[in-house]
Amino acid sequence: MAQFGIGMIGLGTVGTAVARRLIDQWELLRRRAGSTPVLRRVAVRDPGRPRDLDLPRVQLDGDAEALVDDPAVEVVVEAMGGIDRASALMDRALRAGKPVVTANKAALAAHGLELAALARENRVSLRYEAAVGAGLPVVALLRDSLRGDRVSGLEMIINGTTNVILTGMEKQGATLAEALADAQQRGFAEADPSADVDGHDAAAKLLLLSRLAFDAPLTMDDVVTVGIGGVTAQDIDCAALLGGSVKLVALAQREGETVTMSVRPTLVLDGHPLHGIDDSENALVVTSDLAGHVMVGGLGAGGDSTASAVVSDIVATVLAPSQAPPVPASSPAIGDDGAVERAGYVRVRLHPVADAAQLVIQALEDRGISVEASALTQPAMGADQELALRTGVVARDMLARAVETVDSLAVVDEVATVMDCVRPS
Repeated sequence: MAQFGIGMIGLGTVGTAVARRLIDQWELLRRRAGSTPVLRRVAVRDPGRPRDLDLPRVQLDGDAEALVDDPAVEVVVEAMGGIDRASALMDRALRAGKPVVTANKAALAAHGLELAALARENRVSLRYEAAVGAGLPVVALLRDSLRGDRVSGLEMIINGTTNVILTGMEKQGATLAEALADAQQRGFAEADPSADVDGHDAAAKLLLLSRLAFDAPLTMDDVVTVGIGGVTAQDIDCAALLGGSVKLVALAQREGETVTMSVRPTLVLDGHPLHGIDDSENALVVTSDLAGHVMVGGLGAGGDSTASAVVSDIVATVLAPSQAPPVPASSPAIGDDGAVERAGYVRVRLHPVADAAQLVIQALEDRGISVEASALTQPAMGADQELALRTGVVARDMLARAVETVDSLAVVDEVATVMDCVRPS
């Protein structure tokens, strides 16, 4: 039976798992692909470093450009990470008419539109299932399964690091710093976790899915991004009092020819599909006109889970190496984030004044903001009492203006937190 030569750039955790599957399970992959995907060449930064992997008949060296140019390499798998060099190597492969498989969401967020155009120009595939949600088939869901639908919304928990941190704060009562340290010790957070904690990783993933969902050439500048750095233990406790938990939620929606996208900490109420998505789990809820609400959830991080998606893409590439990415069908306007209507969560520190909580609630209602639930915390000795409340659905800007009024009240020490709130349909 025919063979298909695979070249891989990078041999870290994911690359090692991919290589092991290609070598150990070649018969299974041959049956699935119709041809045998054979790992012929690997390029790494340090070829002399000892590795816990036997690579029989595989050329291992440090020349990634030579790997891309090698006639024996028919599919290039980019597993090195980073943006500029990884993008340049994928560009080189596509110009040479070689399909590319990657797990690199950062490179695709920055240069994916140009790379997809190159893939179409050269009639080869560019596959990236592993770039979003590791082994969860979320790219395939939007690219293939729902291509006959008009998607109107995406709502997701798509960053494992922040979900591990927020779950630790909720379940163990840890501070954000303590939960982050634990996530790093468990291997769920990088030494520099800023891309995750600041929300940029989730924003890149949201962008890739939104491009598919809305057939649009969207960019990172179109995503409003707020990280979890301001989430406190008080917010976690107040969320529980109000019947939910705090999660980093990525949201995209299309109304007519207008798209809005955002990533921000959100109070997720019990009964909502994203409530109970804990630790390293990810989940995506898609809303479309024909399928209605479709949810995909499961393990969204880890070497083996990510390798599952990479190997699946390799098999799909062997089956259809010339299946180019879809062409963006429209260029929608980017909507006003402040005009998006969501329920809200507000936490206020109060001066020790009688009826302070009622005065805050009344101030909100006077500004047209309905208060659906509220809770008063029991302050520690010497601490201010706090009022946590959730509102009805309202435009974000309208809630922000009402909160400014609350902040000016004599009974209010500080408006500590304002977040979105999502609830069951």
